[in-house]
Amino acid sequence: MCDTVSTSIVLAVLSLVPENRYILLGLSLASLITYAANRQRPLHKLGQVEGMIKVVEETLERAQANSARNHVEVMDETSRLLEAKISASKIQDRLLKTQSVTTWNEFVEYLQDLREITQSISQCAKEVKEVRTSILLTIEAERRRQFSERIKECHEILDSVVSSSARRPHAARRHFASPVTGNTSQKSSMV
Repeated sequence: MCDTVSTSIVLAVLSLVPENRYILLGLSLASLITYAANRQRPLHKLGQVEGMIKVVEETLERAQANSARNHVEVMDETSRLLEAKISASKIQDRLLKTQSVTTWNEFVEYLQDLREITQSISQCAKEVKEVRTSILLTIEAERRRQFSERIKECHEILDSVVSSSARRPHAARRHFASPVTGNTSQKSSMV
């Protein structure tokens, strides 16, 4: 964040000087390249995956609190998330080991490992997304079940109200009375 702010300040100051337009253009281009390179660094991508893991953990906690009937599915997703966390930890370990590159040969090895590390990060991110999707599907299934139970309860209440009014004939007549006159005899004579 500090690099972005300081770069912006330097660029703003240089834009005020008319003779330095090419310097400003060069610095802008260098800043853009640095930003793009930083976004592609494995450490940055791993940070994004770890952020996704934290979001999925929060979603998982919500699923555990609300999905008592789907306990097996939630535990399965918990297991998958823990495996993804182990993968992220292994990738972090590999990245920490590569930060101590001091010789040219170590740098060449690092570049060769970089592709494999990037693929591992992508695979870990994919697994975390799949776990998140599965947890959200479990939560939605529980919500549908709760809605179905509420609908069933509403139907039972309505059935009990209708059946109790059918037992009392005068209550049923009042229920089906003519809205204009309030007289039930007109309806019974029409039938």
